Amino acid sequence: MVNLVQTGVGDFELEGVNGQGYGWLDATISYSPTSNATNVAIIAPRAMRVKSIVGRVQAAGTDGGAVTATVYKAASGTAIASGTALHSGTFNLKGTASTIQTLTLSTTAGVLDIAAGDTIGIILTGTLTTATGGITVALTPR
Repeated sequence: MVNLVQTGVGDFELEGVNGQGYGWLDATISYSPTSNATNVAIIAPRAMRVKSIVGRVQAAGTDGGAVTATVYKAASGTAIASGTALHSGTFNLKGTASTIQTLTLSTTAGVLDIAAGDTIGIILTGTLTTATGGITVALTPR
């Protein structure tokens, strides 16, 4: 349950379950030909739940092979690539420019629950050549 609460300065914000923090978070990871293969989007400041993962290709990659991204969650001490994928399929970095891709979230129980201190990151595969864009993970308090 999320509550509308008045803050100490008189404005209103959304408060998560059991008074744990305010509002929603969006974590965006931009990518370009010089990006590392592994990138961190956010380290969860509190328990969260993934609500959506969308991306937008600004310039499509031109490499002959597949150029993709997968979004993972990983606990502290776990490499992002050894974490748990938050969706099925992959984000196509060679997709149509200026077009949003919505990833299908995992239906496995608990996968979309992010514990405080978990990291959300992406793994890029293939040669990005001219690929640029960004992927946004929308989170809500839980």
